Amino acid sequence: MTDTATTPDNFKDAYQILKSNADRLEQSDALDIDNLVAIVEESLAAYKVCQSRIDAVESALTSAFAKADLTTEDA
Repeated sequence: MTDTATTPDNFKDAYQILKSNADRLEQSDALDIDNLVAIVEESLAAYKVCQSRIDAVESALTSAFAKADLTTEDA
């Protein structure tokens, strides 16, 4: 399940995959070992997308706040 067709390309879709897989595993009475690897691979791909977007937003905010600090110091 790690092909590009199932790898999300945005935070919202990736988060939904993580939530869905977590819910599926939590609600399962018996662990389906045959599908576990596929679920974990899909979840890891989704996690990487989420982490990448979070890192990008954090970087953008840090940069914006640094620029705002420079602007207020100049005033």
